[in-house]
Amino acid sequence: MKLINLGAEAKISLDEGVITKDRIPKGYREDALDVKIRKARTKKEAKLLARAKAAGVMVPKVMGTRDFSIQMEFVDGVRVKDILDKANMKKICSDIGRSVAKLHGASIIHGDLTTSNMILFSGKVHLIDFGLGQVSDKVEDKATDLHLLEEAIESTHYMISSDALKIIFESYLKGCKDGKDVMKRLSAIRLRGRYMVRGSDCS
Repeated sequence: MKLINLGAEAKISLDEGVITKDRIPKGYREDALDVKIRKARTKKEAKLLARAKAAGVMVPKVMGTRDFSIQMEFVDGVRVKDILDKANMKKICSDIGRSVAKLHGASIIHGDLTTSNMILFSGKVHLIDFGLGQVSDKVEDKATDLHLLEEAIESTHYMISSDALKIIFESYLKGCKDGKDVMKRLSAIRLRGRYMVRGSDCS
């Protein structure tokens, strides 16, 4: 078994085409509470992955779960973070917008929409790591999901961020039934952020 990644929340390992995500115990939590939290989060993430797949979103197939771990298929592609550029932007960003629209249409909030959590495999964008996800049909939650994606694109792909986001949002609007309401709320979230920054500058 090969260790792929060791994060604050989980250990990711690969063995014969199967990824295992093990949630790490937290020493600062009381043992019984730690067990309860890790079990609940593991179960929730597995359910979100299954729900996303049922909605037509490209995500890893869940092979099985245990108390604190999920076994899922290995998506053997490349991170969108490492390859997104002007040449492939239109296809990849259109796919991102469609994928997020399908997620939100199924009342799934990813919670960590960055290009590090997107894998290009067989010409299609696959979404991974639903550890911060939740089920919600609230416009505010969907807009917040998009705002996190927007900030990630602007930070990581700043040279092409304006064009990339335009393509993503156009594709999202075509695929999301309440897309206009979500985009309107996104504008309000941006304004709130600007006011907060201005307020901190004045303090």
